[in-house]
Amino acid sequence: MPKLSQIELYLDGNYSKEDKKVFLFKSRCLCNFWEREISKLKFTSKYSRINVYVTDGSTEIRVQPMKVVPFLEVVVHYPLEKISHLKDSQFQQHYIRILEKALSAAISAMPIPLEQSLDILQRFEANNYENEWVQSEKVSAKKSIESKVIATLSMHEFKLTQFVYLDCKLADQLIIVKTLPRELLFNSYLGKLSISKGNILEYKKGKSTLSQFDLTSAKFI
Repeated sequence: MPKLSQIELYLDGNYSKEDKKVFLFKSRCLCNFWEREISKLKFTSKYSRINVYVTDGSTEIRVQPMKVVPFLEVVVHYPLEKISHLKDSQFQQHYIRILEKALSAAISAMPIPLEQSLDILQRFEANNYENEWVQSEKVSAKKSIESKVIATLSMHEFKLTQFVYLDCKLADQLIIVKTLPRELLFNSYLGKLSISKGNILEYKKGKSTLSQFDLTSAKFI
């Protein structure tokens, strides 16, 4: 059985194309946080992804399988103010309430770790809507080196920043990339740190080298 690992928020046809785009991009900060936390549970279900459609019409909550298997569709009635007038904190509050309604409804179609899911949303809210994680870390006691690549996902951008510490002191830092907050744009930058035979600290995704730090000169190349 597949693992429940994805959730996506959409506005329905009652909203403009621009509103739909803004709503989708800004929702990824919370949705990505939920996805990463829920994946730790390794929860299996007949559905791996929940698509949530938000409508301001009279439609009641509707839960049904999608033609694309194994996706589940959840339609929730949730009137929104004009998207362009919303502050970031208001967006986040709306996203949390929408997901609470959608996840509570989804349980009618599939087993779901609802208590844990709601706890994830509460932790996100309590942590001031922050979504940050250590993408990769490399420690070499022999060389007195520690390096971390920190991923930060906000409502406006995704950013990868590398920090290099030599003898417990920050030697340098580098912003590896900034993109719009959408996994299709930043997943190709989620790599790993390693130290090459040439004494180069590298951050790579597959065959692509995204950063190089010369441990001899203590500088990014």
